[in-house]
Amino acid sequence: MKFNRFFNLFSAVLMACMLAFVAASCGDDPEDDIPSPPAHNTTVTEASIIDLLSSDAITDEIPFKATENWRVTSDADWCTVSPTQGTAGSKTITVTITENLSSEPRSAHIKITSIDNQNYSNTITIIQPAMEAKPAPEEDKNAPEGMKSPASVLVTKINVGWNLGNTCEAGIWDGWSGDDLDIETNWLNPKVKTSKAMFTALKNAGFNAVRIPTRWTVHADADMNINARWLARVKEIVDYAVSQDMYVILNSHHDNWYDRLPVGYNEADIHKKYENMWKQIATYFKDYDEHLIFAGANEIISVNGSSENWGNPSASDYKFVNSLMQLFVNTVRATGGNNEWRNIMVQPWACNPSFAIDDKFVLPTDTKENRLIVEYHCYDPYNYAIGKGQSGNQWAQHEPSQADLNYVANNFAKLNAKFISKGVPCIMAEFGSTQDNSYSKGNDAADKIRADYHKFIVSEAKKYDIPGFYWDNYCFTTTGENFGLLDRKNCNFPARAQIALKGIMDGLN
Repeated sequence: MKFNRFFNLFSAVLMACMLAFVAASCGDDPEDDIPSPPAHNTTVTEASIIDLLSSDAITDEIPFKATENWRVTSDADWCTVSPTQGTAGSKTITVTITENLSSEPRSAHIKITSIDNQNYSNTITIIQPAMEAKPAPEEDKNAPEGMKSPASVLVTKINVGWNLGNTCEAGIWDGWSGDDLDIETNWLNPKVKTSKAMFTALKNAGFNAVRIPTRWTVHADADMNINARWLARVKEIVDYAVSQDMYVILNSHHDNWYDRLPVGYNEADIHKKYENMWKQIATYFKDYDEHLIFAGANEIISVNGSSENWGNPSASDYKFVNSLMQLFVNTVRATGGNNEWRNIMVQPWACNPSFAIDDKFVLPTDTKENRLIVEYHCYDPYNYAIGKGQSGNQWAQHEPSQADLNYVANNFAKLNAKFISKGVPCIMAEFGSTQDNSYSKGNDAADKIRADYHKFIVSEAKKYDIPGFYWDNYCFTTTGENFGLLDRKNCNFPARAQIALKGIMDGLN
């Protein structure tokens, strides 16, 4: 649109014509009806409020007449003006408003001030509506009993989840020599076996979902034929959660033959093993109702020797992830039964939201509508969420900045724009921050910052019906990543963990 009127700075005329920002072009020839410059004593000081009609991006020029030197400012980074100052005369400023990707309206204030006399100014408040969300579908009457919730409905039933970290995904490269069923304690100290009492404690604390990261490789042969005893043990843990009426995410986690892609990998061989693995898992659990969600992978990256590529995926990296997720969907659906309707989760490269947003990440096609969920993980800013307190980490920071939090919020908004607003829900399957044991201001200050961070993450995600799953690795005082929350031995939450937990639950309110 074009604003085809001239405006007088500091006048009611400016305010009236700015309302053209809302509806459409004023339509007049700029030479017509040019008002006379006002005297200083006619300055308009009250704010003018402009409600935009849509969340779309807008860029337009506003011509006006200034009776003296002027300056213009905006208090929002999504609403910019150029130039920001000028001299008296016939002038034009350009106002640029970016698309509002969030589910909340927002406002900006443009202030035009006389440089020569600071008493003369006008403030224009611009309100931009939220992106229009696609209405969540109702339950699917055609689905069998227990499977009637499509993905957009199911995610609204999950309040907040918890990860059984460092457990079923544990490896054996660091000297394990016992029964393979005991590998689940290999990364834990003390070595606590997963129990039903743990899930009771989680449910009582406010969690109604759990993610069970599971490594299948160390319990399978070279062709990924999985040990029946391991399948039974994983089922036992799934049943602990389901018995508490909790939702469960079951995935493939740290199966390094495909999620740590070496140079020169053989995609056909990977697909063959991957299909065999998921065919067995899906078949074994096919009778479970919608409380069970399958997730195809964890964090797929490439490696070159000891170097890991977590960023800048290549075109071939995207192609690999896209093809693997399509194979995952096809394999699960082909097992029939409830799996024809099961809600399942697909992952972008590194499970990074930035790579989910990228158009090179393509959702799989599916035989059922609205049964896919996009998974991503949130540890932003990394130097706060993970880096703080680690021995020798020179980049650690002990508090997230406002810019850090804005970045996180903007990622949520972008996920909303690409997926959620189009009927494809998202789950933040990992989030959290480590317990800070080295903050110079003390543990109380560190714990408050951690709780506030958790509250922010959960509350921002909730705006878009994104449930989060806290990453708990049962570590509290190591030199590494201390994400501990639940004391699994005593099935309670230590004092400092209670503060972190309260932050999570406060984010739901």
